[in-house]
Amino acid sequence: MGSMAERAQIVVKGIVQGVGFRPYVYNLAGALGLNGYVTNTIEGVLIDVEGVKIAEFIQRLRSEAPPLSRITDLSVTPQAVHGYSDFIIQKSLDQAAKLPFTLISPDVSICDACLHEMLKPTDRRYLYPFINCTNCGPRYSITRAIPYDRPNTTMSSFALCPLCRKEYDDPGNRRFHAQPNACPACGPEVEFKDQSTASGIKGPEAVQKTIELLKQGGSVAVKGLGGFHLACDATNDAAVKRLRAKKRKSNKPFAVMSFDIPSLEQFSVLTTREREALLSNRRPIVLLRKKDRGPLAATVAPNNKYVGSMLPYTPLHYLLFSQPARDQSVIDKPHFIALVMTSGNLSEEPIVRDNSEAMQKLSDIVDGFLVHNREIFMRLDDSVVRVRNEDYCVRNDTDPELGAQDTKLMFIRRSRGYAPDPIALHDNGPEVLGCGADLKNTFTLTKGKFAVPSQHIGDMENFETVKFYEECLANLKAVYRAEPKAMVHDLHPGYLSTRWAVEQGTPAEGQGTREPEVQLFAIHHPYAHIGSVMAEHGLTQKVIGVALDGTGYGTDGNLWGGEFLVADIDGFERLGHFSYVALPGGEAAIREPWKTAVSFMMAAAEDKACEYLGRAGFFQKYGDTSIEQVMRIARSREFSPLSSGAGRLFDAVSALIGVCDRNTFEGEAAMALESLTQEGIEGEYDVEFKLKKGCTTIDYAPTFIRIIDDLNQNVKKEVIATKFHNTVTSAVRSMVRQMHNKTGLNVVALSGGTFQNQYLFKSLLSVLDEEGFAVMANQNVPCNDACISLGQAYLVRERLKNQGPS
Repeated sequence: MGSMAERAQIVVKGIVQGVGFRPYVYNLAGALGLNGYVTNTIEGVLIDVEGVKIAEFIQRLRSEAPPLSRITDLSVTPQAVHGYSDFIIQKSLDQAAKLPFTLISPDVSICDACLHEMLKPTDRRYLYPFINCTNCGPRYSITRAIPYDRPNTTMSSFALCPLCRKEYDDPGNRRFHAQPNACPACGPEVEFKDQSTASGIKGPEAVQKTIELLKQGGSVAVKGLGGFHLACDATNDAAVKRLRAKKRKSNKPFAVMSFDIPSLEQFSVLTTREREALLSNRRPIVLLRKKDRGPLAATVAPNNKYVGSMLPYTPLHYLLFSQPARDQSVIDKPHFIALVMTSGNLSEEPIVRDNSEAMQKLSDIVDGFLVHNREIFMRLDDSVVRVRNEDYCVRNDTDPELGAQDTKLMFIRRSRGYAPDPIALHDNGPEVLGCGADLKNTFTLTKGKFAVPSQHIGDMENFETVKFYEECLANLKAVYRAEPKAMVHDLHPGYLSTRWAVEQGTPAEGQGTREPEVQLFAIHHPYAHIGSVMAEHGLTQKVIGVALDGTGYGTDGNLWGGEFLVADIDGFERLGHFSYVALPGGEAAIREPWKTAVSFMMAAAEDKACEYLGRAGFFQKYGDTSIEQVMRIARSREFSPLSSGAGRLFDAVSALIGVCDRNTFEGEAAMALESLTQEGIEGEYDVEFKLKKGCTTIDYAPTFIRIIDDLNQNVKKEVIATKFHNTVTSAVRSMVRQMHNKTGLNVVALSGGTFQNQYLFKSLLSVLDEEGFAVMANQNVPCNDACISLGQAYLVRERLKNQGPS
């Protein structure tokens, strides 16, 4: 624009609310001598600006935006000069009738400036556990509605005191328009309660009491950002065992929290990338390799090379490690090397978020409660990530809409700090709801050019989880102004998520003469896995899909999970799969992998199965009667469904070589087997490829025979485990090569929970890369069943888009 005074209206979309965008705009306009106003709307941020330097203003809007913001769209409309005399921040406009939407910022950790103030004895927020500013603190977890303004958050019940109001109204203050702004005089307060007293201890004394109880070996339910944690001293073996016995009743690893990186380094080995992930303002749990000898109790993560570790992300967490005693101003070292910080919930229920609910449900587990009176509107578990291998290079890792994505991370669970970040779908499309699977459930809404996956919901096993699912869905539908025209569910008729979708929706063909309001679609489980990779990489054309997981419902009535598909938007063709094996007793075999090992041995050795099982020590270990019973059940299709699941294959080998014969949590046996793998062991076992009616079966019968031979020759379990992983890598490579020769396709999409196995993923990536394949994998959602909803929503969205208006 020229040098004359001109005017423009600018609409900025993306994550631009709750991230200090309006104060930034205010100060930028002031610096450039521009007049007008800025306001939040449901579309995003509206800027009406006039003056000479509008071109520079627009250029700097993009290049200097606040660190937590993310601009996805910026439109400029020239206007006639109005004659504004100054620049102001106007009250937000909620034009609900207009129907566009804006993106919500995820919750972020406390910033260094706030942390410094909280630990400074002369500061008015000294030891105040709810300190925050425009650059940090709660966002999604406290947002009831948009625009993101204090009345629309759970801070609405706390009236700002004069000092906080002055900061809030001061454009030069970093708390300018910080919606959760508070101090000890006007904000939420923390309180310690135990079973014996009705009234609690408040303020710094509450934190002090909690620290004392934890040091004595007690356990405490701590109210965090998205729900409660159960905490105990992670170096106190008796305390950890007690918490495990009361809460977990399984070997599933506990997550731990440490004050800083030096504390983490006392028990784990960190790479540069892991440090970066731990210190990011999203503060996920990062899986770190444990040191052979360290101060952590062995029961924190039994039989596991890794420990899920995180740094504090709320002021309250920091105080648990660093609050000085009454007679001190600073402490010499953190109170704890590490605290167990595991989700505060009963088995298979959502994380607890309300004080009364915590007292009711968790009182049999803990000795005390550290609560507060800031309500959690949207519950969120901690996110869990693993840092990818240094040599892993994801293609399509930069999106022009959202900028560079963080491809260094592999998600195990995507929740606090990342939800509800959208995934860009590159173009506009109809609104669709992907309902997800039953394990590790998420749902995904599509809106405009985005897919919005929910936070981790959990396993759809009970009423409480369905209620959480529905409240989260209602919230995101309202925030994103989304009214899905189609719902997509898994093919499995027994899934709770399927039954819920069928109850909510109307079949696509309608019922009688009534016009269907919402179309209902079913998408096959492994196909949805591949669809999720296609969604993340913007693919619609045919790809070679490799879906490896535990269990998915197949079109032939069997359980699928080791699948090789040629897939595109319109459907898939199954060109190969792992050989079927009977699961003796169905679910019982998944819980007790030794039973699956018996079944694999029956298939491999046939009439010599007992001889081979004897050589593996099975009769000695489990008894003749038990094994005969399992073999009898395995021959009955009524009681033993057939499965091609990769997860069951890994389970069986784990049990066969005596690593883990019972899954006390999902994937335990396979994880224990992977933990034995070692770099540099290059051998592998034989497999057999059988072609029947255009579909290739990969039969691992020769593998099982050779494994028994190795066991009997006292080959180390580490060698057997590594050779087995090499065998699966080699078999998958051969199958992909065969599919390429048949179809000419070169893009390979990998998905499914089995690819959480780092040894398998890395070695497969390496061999496929060597052969020139373009390998795609999940980047911004987990590869386990948490990605199913994204695949469901994307595949149906693209189909509907291609159909055009009806």
